[in-house]
Amino acid sequence: MTENSQSALSGSFALVSYIPDPLASALHGFRERLPGEESPQPHITILPRRLLSISVEEASAQCRKLLTDFCEFGVALGAVRTFPSTNVLYLDLSEGASQVHRLHDALSTGELQQEEEFEFRPHLTLSGYVNEEDLSSVQKQAEEIWRDLDVSKTFVLSEVVGLWLQPEAGSAGWQRLWSQPLRSRVRAAYAGLPVSPDPIADQKC
Repeated sequence: MTENSQSALSGSFALVSYIPDPLASALHGFRERLPGEESPQPHITILPRRLLSISVEEASAQCRKLLTDFCEFGVALGAVRTFPSTNVLYLDLSEGASQVHRLHDALSTGELQQEEEFEFRPHLTLSGYVNEEDLSSVQKQAEEIWRDLDVSKTFVLSEVVGLWLQPEAGSAGWQRLWSQPLRSRVRAAYAGLPVSPDPIADQKC
């Protein structure tokens, strides 16, 4: 599906950034060892799911224009945590969380500004729902797997992907609309824009 093929004033919209390989493949194998249904491609959510009151094209154009102001930035995955309201395990971000927050806040504006179902927290989901009686042991297992995982746990968040879910479609029905690269720090420097020497610094150019 292309970004010009759908103009419905309904459905759901979200923005994510997918984890690159080899970390993505390692995370996929990690998550297969934990409870829950088949997991989607490992990703960081930038703009959680929200119902559209405008067309897909309008939502996409608004986001892509805003994203041109932002530079790529470094992310480091941190510790295994639990969302207490859902008993879902996730990895927090030990580096890059503030930048993801700023992206979210910049994009959650206009017709896309909605109150989130849960407080926005930059993270990478690891599991589905875990029974309360099993939660402690499953989290301990996850912590051990994560500690022993022989892969770099850092990456550069360099693009944002727009997703659309048709009305009545199940959670497996998300469709990729477009991918917007973030400005590289090299391109920003050539453009004469201020760029911090810190790769984990503020990502807005």
